[in-house]
Amino acid sequence: MSNLTSQNQAKAKPKAIPQYDDSHYAVVDLGSNSFHLLITQVVDSPTGKSIKIVNKVKQKIRLAAGLDEHNFLTDEAITRGLNCLKKFALYLHTIPVTNILIVATAALRIANNNQLFFDAAKDILPKQIKLLSGEQEAKTIYAGAVHTARAANQLPTNTKQLVLDIGGASTEMIVGVGCSAKKVVSLNMGCVSLITQYFAKGLLTKESFSQGVAHATAVIDAVKAEFIALGWQSATGSSGTMQAIIEILSHRQQPAIITLSFLYDIRERLLRCKTIDNIDIDGLRTDRKAVLAGGLCILIALFECLNIKELRLSSGALREGLLFELAPNAKII
Repeated sequence: MSNLTSQNQAKAKPKAIPQYDDSHYAVVDLGSNSFHLLITQVVDSPTGKSIKIVNKVKQKIRLAAGLDEHNFLTDEAITRGLNCLKKFALYLHTIPVTNILIVATAALRIANNNQLFFDAAKDILPKQIKLLSGEQEAKTIYAGAVHTARAANQLPTNTKQLVLDIGGASTEMIVGVGCSAKKVVSLNMGCVSLITQYFAKGLLTKESFSQGVAHATAVIDAVKAEFIALGWQSATGSSGTMQAIIEILSHRQQPAIITLSFLYDIRERLLRCKTIDNIDIDGLRTDRKAVLAGGLCILIALFECLNIKELRLSSGALREGLLFELAPNAKII
């Protein structure tokens, strides 16, 4: 009996936190929907230095949903975020501070009381949080997308491409050639903010989708002319919304290419579900259901406004862009 008890207690013990050293690098992304910790190690390879991903920790915080009508973060949202940082700090304390980058994005950009969060975070984290501007966020996303694609030999040097990222409280649009971003824009809308505004009661109705797409279209219309004038040869996207769509396509054993007709199909499937709690689509992960409708509205508007024919998923975005800042001479493996 005592053996069984000790076995059960052993099973109940929390997972040990790995310890790292000065060969490791860490990126912390305090996003508007999720907080992410990415830990990598620089290793020598026959072709030079490479970055090997050794750990990922993610927690849904939905910070953007904690913004009130005056753009103040609620105490509950701040507490959720700080509790997550306490967990992340356990992974960071053995990594040199010079090997760590901690950034915050749209929700903390918007929050009028963000200093409360930053001040409390100073007592938890080994390094100060860097608050990215919308332009800095967009440029970093582009760098992550381009460098990752080129490292995998997926992008010719002079390809002009459109890179899109739908976050919890902002949407980034970038056109660039090679490693150079030519036009960057960060729009004040995201999957969490649209859910809060148009799907607050959890109902999936034609009116909610119509209003959500109309809102996103009005925001994009202000900048679309410059993007269309620049043009692009390929379009890629990086966000939970696009990853969710690709996962549904994969489950159906269809090519990993997003089209407007498929987005319309997903919208119809969501309408048949009637409520967010009742969403049931094969291939869609449970943790993606809560904000899919908001992200889908933005993605449909992007396709319609920019006349996008096909969109592929980028394997790199903000966190990969930050990694290249930390270790510019290494490639991700």
